[in-house]
Amino acid sequence: MSSLVIRTLPADHVTPVRAYAALRAQSPGRSSFLFESAPSGERWGRYAILGYRARSESILPSGFDPFESLAADLAAPSEPGELAARVSQSMVGFLCYDAVHQLMGVEPWPTEVYLGRTMSEATVVVFDSAAQTMTIAGASQGAVNRCAWEMSHGPEQQSLPTPDPEALPEHLETELTDEAYAAKVAAVREHIAAGAAEEVVLARRFRAPLRGADPFDVYRALRLLAPSQHLYFLDFAESPFAPGLTIAGASGETLVRAERDEAGPRAGGASAIEAARAALLAASAIGAPAARASALARKLENGPRKIYGGAIGYFGQAGADVAHTLGAVWLEHGYFEMMTGARIGNGSDPDAEAERTRRDARGPLSAIRAAQEARKARDAAEEKKAAAERAAAEKAAAEKAAAGDDAARGGESGAA
Repeated sequence: MSSLVIRTLPADHVTPVRAYAALRAQSPGRSSFLFESAPSGERWGRYAILGYRARSESILPSGFDPFESLAADLAAPSEPGELAARVSQSMVGFLCYDAVHQLMGVEPWPTEVYLGRTMSEATVVVFDSAAQTMTIAGASQGAVNRCAWEMSHGPEQQSLPTPDPEALPEHLETELTDEAYAAKVAAVREHIAAGAAEEVVLARRFRAPLRGADPFDVYRALRLLAPSQHLYFLDFAESPFAPGLTIAGASGETLVRAERDEAGPRAGGASAIEAARAALLAASAIGAPAARASALARKLENGPRKIYGGAIGYFGQAGADVAHTLGAVWLEHGYFEMMTGARIGNGSDPDAEAERTRRDARGPLSAIRAAQEARKARDAAEEKKAAAERAAAEKAAAEKAAAGDDAARGGESGAA
């Protein structure tokens, strides 16, 4: 992006969630994102970042080093400045956990198509809760003005039913029963006892049908159920290269947070990508030693982890902010999916670890159920409204007919 228009406005009339919902609704079929935070000791962090109408997207293909691809795709160096401008010039997206297989020489999954997706050159809005402002960065004055208008002119946002932290999605499926997962834990223990690794993170998958739910409601529920240092929602539109994909999540684990300033460029650009590579290889979803642990998990798991245990955020020449994708729910091909994993050691109890994964999955699964219930509530409200409109129309028709009958009788009386 060669130049940007920046505009700062008061933010006392709109919230980040409502603004993002409006922008997303105004641009169907276009990719968008929302990042919020709830740092330790605070309910919400200072900044919320949202973007929409991304002008460029790319995938990080399987079979190639995804970090080299990221570095090659970074925009030309930019100067430090407004956060909105920096994010607008950055690549926003995610890396799959399965990128560690590429980096460690582990055999990829046969069904693996890509190791990450990014969007860039979006119109970006940064909400600053301390200054009570919102700063918009866009490619033109028209893009900025349109964004400012659309944030306040979206459809009415329905309130979300209070999420039940114990509720599970309708028609919940899991590829592994608790007994099957426990058996795999026992197999991991045998490998560890034989010296194959010291500890291994073994993951399992849960899935539930969409049932008409809005994935953004999953995000809204997660904000209540699991306020975290990193709250994220990415909505990738369907493209000729990849299907539509939506990710909602909450994570307390930062992989990279770097910002280039006037003192020098080493905090941004390529150094941030190098830091992300090192951080992902040392992240908590692998085990130790990393190469052997990841190879053993690859042998025992049923398919690619995709989003779980990867990285999500933005990379730019002027800095980066990237979180570990724990607690993520993603929607693809009409199904919500999420994964959890247990760190297996020599003394791990198979049944207890199976129960642990179910317990860790509770928050994201409850968020899915909340989104399903929100859809039911909207449908019920629309049906009630439609019924009231039908009743009003029938009453009006009856009154009109009665008035016609009275007029006719009056005419007959006058003729007599």
